[in-house]
Amino acid sequence: MVAAIIICELEMYFPPSFFDMMIYLIVHLVREIRLCGPVYLRWMYPVERFMKVLKGYTKNQYRPEASIVERYIAKEAIEFFSEYITNAEAVGVPQSHHQSTTQGRGTRGFNVVTMDRQRLSQAHLYVLNNTAEVMSYIDCHKQHLSANHPKMNKMRLLQEHNRTFVN
Repeated sequence: MVAAIIICELEMYFPPSFFDMMIYLIVHLVREIRLCGPVYLRWMYPVERFMKVLKGYTKNQYRPEASIVERYIAKEAIEFFSEYITNAEAVGVPQSHHQSTTQGRGTRGFNVVTMDRQRLSQAHLYVLNNTAEVMSYIDCHKQHLSANHPKMNKMRLLQEHNRTFVN
């Protein structure tokens, strides 16, 4: 309590630029020591680790406090809103690549995609239609279909070609 009174008296003589966060830290440290006891100040690892995170927020070397505060508030706002938006993914949180593992074997080599017969034949036909070596066979097959079915229109011939060429 005495530290708070001294700081109030100092505010009468010094300009506001004198009072940064370190000056007001005196008031909060006394309260924390009363609440947590002397053990609170002995282990500084969490504090130092968090200071490293805050130091990483600094982008403007001439105004580091403003830069840290601005980026910290932006991070807090994003995390707050990501809790309430169900379809959004959290920003800055890496996604696990091992969510689809089976029995702890990992994901390497287990990305098997199964397709039904119709999709497989569509993919096969697409590859064949876009391969230069197969073009002569496609033309030959279309001529064969038009010779065997002279009354079919072009659209029906194309559908018949797509249905039977893969076989």
